Amino acid sequence: MESNTAITRMRAANRFEDLLPNSTDPAKAQLRGKLVFLLNSQGEIVPAAKSPLGQLWRLVNSDRSSIDECEEVIQLDPALTSRIFRVANSAAYAANATNVSEAIRYIGFKRVRELVFNAGVFSQFSSLKVPPEWDVFWLRNIFVARLSERIAGLFYSTDGSEYLAGLIHDIGWLFLATHFPEEFSRIVTSEKTIDEAEKEVLPFSHANMAAALAARSALPLKAVDAIAYHHKKMLMTTSTVVSPNQNPLFLGIILAVCDKIADCSQLDLFGKATPTMEQFHESPEVVWLGNYEKQIDFESLAAEELVKSQEVYTIFFSGDEAQEPAS
Repeated sequence: MESNTAITRMRAANRFEDLLPNSTDPAKAQLRGKLVFLLNSQGEIVPAAKSPLGQLWRLVNSDRSSIDECEEVIQLDPALTSRIFRVANSAAYAANATNVSEAIRYIGFKRVRELVFNAGVFSQFSSLKVPPEWDVFWLRNIFVARLSERIAGLFYSTDGSEYLAGLIHDIGWLFLATHFPEEFSRIVTSEKTIDEAEKEVLPFSHANMAAALAARSALPLKAVDAIAYHHKKMLMTTSTVVSPNQNPLFLGIILAVCDKIADCSQLDLFGKATPTMEQFHESPEVVWLGNYEKQIDFESLAAEELVKSQEVYTIFFSGDEAQEPAS
């Protein structure tokens, strides 16, 4: 994920506008213009390169980094140090670590990477408005992120793209609520389905917005495509003859599956009736995924990851930082 960074960033910066459909309707075209301006001026996920968090972001996105290198930089960021210590010693992990070094080694490189992603995303977008009735927004996204990496890992070796895709796949809603409040209100109060209301009000969808933001930040193409297409039924036409790690749309299907699990877990954002797990198993995405003949216990995975997601959410959003542990 780290190679040819400058070239990747340049290509992504040139590409992100292509992910935002235009419209002949002047009002919708104006909305798109405003969004492009916003993304150019502030639509960057990656933390400042010289900050400890920015250095960590680079390290955890490199397959050549060691846990020792990460530990050295982590301890330059007191807030992240405290959070890693608290996660390791939470009920979900129960490491009983006595110092940061023990905590980092207990949860491992993958979990450190996830916490760095969380810290980076939450810090960059802390100014975005979360509607009062959406108190589960970030919990839902952490849950979808963890599940996406967990389920994708049953099919191929994950690299963090899966977690990032899940963490930001719905962030378009926050951009709408913050910068386009009138349009956001029209969509969420409409008597039509959310999909129909979006098409009526906007030239693009919340998924297009999140994907454009991911491209603007030069995130891996796999994550960008998954975010852009995770609501598209066309995904199911992709043959399962193609290996999951070679299928550019496979992660999009995983995201769609995890979205549905979140709905079944009472983490829906729109006040819809909670679907049953029986309905979940009959959904097109889950049926399609079954063609790979993997035995996946979705219920157990959901129960396990929801508990851990709640622990992580509390640690980042409780507003009650624990006392820093010893180095």
